[in-house]
Amino acid sequence: MTVVATAFAVVLALWVALLYVPFRWRPVGIYLFVPKVLAVGHVPLLAVAGTALAVVGFVAGSWPIALPAGVAAAAAITAAVRTGAASTDLSGALGPHRGERADGTVGRRGRRAPEPRVDRDVPFATVPGTDRTLLCDLWQPAAGVPPSGVAVVYLHGSAYYFLDKDLGTRPMFRYLTARGHVVVDVAYRLFPETDVPGMVSDAKRAIAWVRSRSAELGVDPERIVVAGGSSGGHLALLAAYTDDDPAFTPAELTGHDLRVRAVVSLYGQVSLEALYAHAGQDKQCHPDDPQPDWTAPPPPALRRLFGADATRLRLGLMTCAGRCDWLVGGTPEQVPERYEQVSALSHVARGCPPTLLLHGTHDEMAPVGAVRELEQALERAGVPVGAVYLPHTDHMFDLVGTRWSPAARASFRTLERFLDGVAVEGPRPGHRHHRQEQS
Repeated sequence: MTVVATAFAVVLALWVALLYVPFRWRPVGIYLFVPKVLAVGHVPLLAVAGTALAVVGFVAGSWPIALPAGVAAAAAITAAVRTGAASTDLSGALGPHRGERADGTVGRRGRRAPEPRVDRDVPFATVPGTDRTLLCDLWQPAAGVPPSGVAVVYLHGSAYYFLDKDLGTRPMFRYLTARGHVVVDVAYRLFPETDVPGMVSDAKRAIAWVRSRSAELGVDPERIVVAGGSSGGHLALLAAYTDDDPAFTPAELTGHDLRVRAVVSLYGQVSLEALYAHAGQDKQCHPDDPQPDWTAPPPPALRRLFGADATRLRLGLMTCAGRCDWLVGGTPEQVPERYEQVSALSHVARGCPPTLLLHGTHDEMAPVGAVRELEQALERAGVPVGAVYLPHTDHMFDLVGTRWSPAARASFRTLERFLDGVAVEGPRPGHRHHRQEQS
């Protein structure tokens, strides 16, 4: 029994140690990505387990148990406190005295959030010239919850190749609908069906759909916010910063008002060129690599594990997801102009909508340096921006352990304040066209 407890204490200490290592090399970072994300999401539980085991070891007089367990407990508690106390100063985006709803009647602390009304697989557009119907899930506040007038058009993470709407986001959507917001969870097209501009076009189709049905949905057409996680965060930034750019706007929406009140990126990409280098694709990917059979079913092991969802989520493509040279049509050296076109940095200009950036400092999938660069570019352009950098935190922090994760709770609270402040109040962004205009 002592041997088992000692082994458990050592494993616990090693697991918690992942919170302190910002992996920046491949493939080690990929192999440890899942346990690190789980550690971020469950750090309070790790702290409790470490403390309990340390006490047992101390009472039993077993230092091989007490020492590693005590170290694990202390490290987990420190990480939890530092993450929970991360600066959430949004004065750059909200001003010093904004960000709290005046009525205080929605989302009140200590009350269980009422169950929202959810309509699944609602058609919002058909791609012109095809029979391809685009679907969304519509989340509306429960009866009796005062509406905020805000609609959040949400773009799921996908690495541009796989996954789908309604994957791990229900806790956040329940949180937002309890505040009276409407959430439109969009299933946009993925590669190779379309490219990044095509994905952004789908996001704009969703924005136009919400605007055209604002009265029916009970939202203010001037209070539409576009948000997303991971690649969805990248697409949200591009949709918000290119409202009238024809390269990112479907032809049938030319001349439509596609401006949004604000944009939110949760651990989103900023630059695919930065991703290409950060993920080591320059070393692992080669131009002559054969592309997979895009229509092939997932491997049997994945089908046994995930059932029908394995096909819906396109899990067979996870090994190539996020590959930039196929997505963009070449390497950054071969087609630099295409990488520049799909970089959010290329579209920063005065008139861009207020922006909230939520990112982990240890993000393995989306380089935090590019996010800091975007924050600085927005500040130089005079765009209201708030950035929250969560220490010890990797990707997907809003999807794991949302009931107790300090990172998830901090991101939910910050998102709530941002929506209450920028989306409900403040001036509406003006039109903007090209980056050159800001000078």
